[in-house]
Amino acid sequence: MSSLSASAEAGASAEAANIGNTTTPKTSAPKPTTPKKLRLLCLHGYAQNANFFSSRTGAVRKGIKALADVHYLDAPHAATGAFLGDIDADARGAPLGWWNTRDAERPALSGAYVGLDESVARVKRCVADDGPFDGVLGFSQGATLAALLCLSEPGLFGFALLFAGFVPRDAIVRAPFDAAAAAPNATPTFHCLGASDASVPPDVARSLASCFASPAVFEHAGGHVVPGNAPLRNAVKDFLRARQ
Repeated sequence: MSSLSASAEAGASAEAANIGNTTTPKTSAPKPTTPKKLRLLCLHGYAQNANFFSSRTGAVRKGIKALADVHYLDAPHAATGAFLGDIDADARGAPLGWWNTRDAERPALSGAYVGLDESVARVKRCVADDGPFDGVLGFSQGATLAALLCLSEPGLFGFALLFAGFVPRDAIVRAPFDAAAAAPNATPTFHCLGASDASVPPDVARSLASCFASPAVFEHAGGHVVPGNAPLRNAVKDFLRARQ
């Protein structure tokens, strides 16, 4: 055997010995991505204020703290409802409203609103200064304002959580809601209503929900409140996770 043939044969034997012994380069597993934390603008109810509403929604706020940061906004008007004598302003702070009514009725019952334009402007200014916000959360009058903004200001908020919201009775303000009742708005919404709510009865709150194409509706046994029980917190968290 020539030296050339012997060398070639030795190389072939070595190559054959290494077959099956090659190692695949190690690749690191991709790190799981953390879902984006949402930002919510919170609008209080009539005769409330940002600090009071923050305290009243403490259980919900703590329950969603891993999913969302919240920002509470004061309404621009002093509330003037005839029932304000029942409110302890020293304990809960100045009673404010997103609009007042010409007949001093509760906002859910009145057909004439005063001051709504200023409130819309305040919310839009807050979004410009402190936003952007992914969604809006409102209670009672604040929920109706939040719904109005979703219907009339496309792109301002991506979704809404509406607690004890109602369709307004003022004919001018109601127009976008009537249009949405005929052709429901696509904004994702979560609606919470109380079976014992005398201020915004369940059927009234459901009328608001019908203005949206795919509303998530949660009913609790209580009255005109934002409940803090575990089922409500879990339902809110499920809704928010779907928005991340």
